[in-house]
Amino acid sequence: MANQQQSQGYRDTPFWKAYDGIAQAIDHWIGWPRLPKWLGILVIIGVRNILRQQNLQDTSSLPTQNPVQPGPKTTATLSERTADGSYNDLQQPSMGMAGTRFGRNIPLSQAYQESPADLMSPNPRTVSRELLTRTAFQPATTLNMLAATWIQFMVKDWFSHGEGDPDHTYELPLARDDQWPQPPLTVMKTLQDPTRPPGSEGPQTYINHETPWWDGSHIYGGGIDPKDKLPRRTGTDGKLIIGPDGRLMFPDDPKVSPDRVPGWWLGLEMMFTLFVLEHNAVCDALKRVYPTWTDEELYQRARLVISALIAKIHTVEWTPAIIAHPTTVTALHANWWGLAGQKVRQTFGRISKSEVISGIPGSATDQFGVPYSLTEEFSVVYRMHPLIPDDYTFRSATDDSELQQSTFRDIAGPYGHEVAGKLAPADLFYSFGIANPGALVLNNYPRFLQEFQRPDNDRLMDLAATDILRTRELGVPRYNQFRRLLHL
Repeated sequence: MANQQQSQGYRDTPFWKAYDGIAQAIDHWIGWPRLPKWLGILVIIGVRNILRQQNLQDTSSLPTQNPVQPGPKTTATLSERTADGSYNDLQQPSMGMAGTRFGRNIPLSQAYQESPADLMSPNPRTVSRELLTRTAFQPATTLNMLAATWIQFMVKDWFSHGEGDPDHTYELPLARDDQWPQPPLTVMKTLQDPTRPPGSEGPQTYINHETPWWDGSHIYGGGIDPKDKLPRRTGTDGKLIIGPDGRLMFPDDPKVSPDRVPGWWLGLEMMFTLFVLEHNAVCDALKRVYPTWTDEELYQRARLVISALIAKIHTVEWTPAIIAHPTTVTALHANWWGLAGQKVRQTFGRISKSEVISGIPGSATDQFGVPYSLTEEFSVVYRMHPLIPDDYTFRSATDDSELQQSTFRDIAGPYGHEVAGKLAPADLFYSFGIANPGALVLNNYPRFLQEFQRPDNDRLMDLAATDILRTRELGVPRYNQFRRLLHL
């Protein structure tokens, strides 16, 4: 906390107040994307300071009853990840646990759910049909399909609001010309926060069913809901279970198989396969250097390595690709390496305590006065379904010959597992590597997901309409107000 107070005081000095104010004025007047790269970075630094001061809101300060509690502290908590996300901060062991609340990036006074009438205005189904429906595929030509698979892989690690409340639903009005096959069109309400006293004042809060850390919990297990967790460990040399052919092995019981959980598809299976293999390769490398380590020691250290690798890939590869402006590319690399750059960091190590100079990894911990969480606003902006195409062509990595064509329906749910067993991994990754995802624009939502059949109960969903309704239900402001509250 001393570091946090010192950091906050440092940013509240007259110099930084003036710097941040000038940066924001320039951003409003010109916009950092229109500035030369290094001037743009200087503006972004000021804008980031303002966001850290004003847009990290603590929902744990709202009324609470029976919050989740971490287990007893052990020697393992000093060097290992826990299944429930506890003890990543030894001073605040419950921070970031599964079952704690989503935070906010807007003032709590602005985070109230809209009235029932306003939730349906305009009708989310109308928005889906008129503004989101894909009439022609619009590709994101600077990306490949691995970028689309990566972000869902990350979301699995970071957050979930749970499966929804089947006993409480919204019913979306259907227009006369709407040929929805399973009327009425319903959306399950988000599960209530069990740690919130009934009738307490303040905006609605919701809990995160996953651990919001970069801890690889989607690979290694954890969180509240166990349904989408693969069988994990072999019990030997720290390794994870993988088939003799290098493919994932699913349980025979479809009730507990990941490919029966909504959201599973071929791309997700490819990422899980890749990182199970990577984990096992790290275990082999560690055993060569530390031959006396036990199965548990190898497993836990490999998990730390994989979690750090995932964080690095997302910071210096995926995000600079999805936001490919020269200024943000440099800024995001600076988040990891610092403005001194990768060569300096790898040659000399950290040359400064400053995260700006030598990067965030290895810098002093600073939560900026608010316990760490992911936020409702964060979860909303990571709804990137337009990245998913409707049609796929699979080609040989050897000679580029066509192997098969498929629709998204053909590679979703259990069908994705079948395709993964039929085509060679090299051909799958090659095919995704040369194909473009969809652009994140209007009228580019995948058709299949507007009439998505859940693999667990065959109920149809319009995920586009659900996205719109969820955003309103979670108390995220409408678009223009959202921008204002983020100082845009």
